[in-house]
Amino acid sequence: MTKQPAALLPATVRIASAFAVAALVATTWMAAGHESEKAVQASAAAMSAYPAYVTLPSVEIVGQREVPQSATALASVNTMHATNEL
Repeated sequence: MTKQPAALLPATVRIASAFAVAALVATTWMAAGHESEKAVQASAAAMSAYPAYVTLPSVEIVGQREVPQSATALASVNTMHATNEL
C-alpha cells in the first residue's frame, strides 16, 4: 500500500496566494512606470531651451517694523552681513 503525500496547503489557498503575488507585482510595475514617466517629464522640462515665465501675484505691504540702528548689517566694523561672507 502506497501513501499519497498530503498537500501542505489547500488548492484554494495556493491559487489565492498566487493571485495576490501577481497583483503585488503588477501594482509595483505600474507604480514604477508612473514614476519613470514623471521623471522623464521633469527632466525634459528642466532641459528645455525656453525659459518659463511666471506672473506672480502682487504683494501689498501692510506695515513695516522699525529696526534699531545697531541691528543693521553694517552697524559695527567687526561684523559682516551674511551676503558679504562669500
